[in-house]
Amino acid sequence: MTDGTVSEASELSSLVAALDDEHVRTILAATSDEPRSANELSELCDVSVSTVYRRVERLTELDLLAEQTRPRADGHHDTVYAATLERFELTVSDGELDWSVDRRGEDVADQLSRLWGNF
Repeated sequence: MTDGTVSEASELSSLVAALDDEHVRTILAATSDEPRSANELSELCDVSVSTVYRRVERLTELDLLAEQTRPRADGHHDTVYAATLERFELTVSDGELDWSVDRRGEDVADQLSRLWGNF
């Protein structure tokens, strides 16, 4: 916390609490390489779909996970989730606590390339 504001303290507390959850960490790892649906996450993480949805909601609120739409060949679509957390760093040095969060963003060209690859 570089300026010591209450909102930053609250954000750090929320991030640390979320990352302390094994299911959250598993979901973040599973969605870091490709977007996945709640059903896919349920299978990969060996938890119920309702557990996945609770964690996904929490991660989305913290902007650590992004909801996306994946088109299917049958004309329908799936909601999938992709990790936006790229790096979380906490440093304690010289009597100071400092932390940073790096989130990845996807530009329009990346989105179009991914969509085009699905056709």
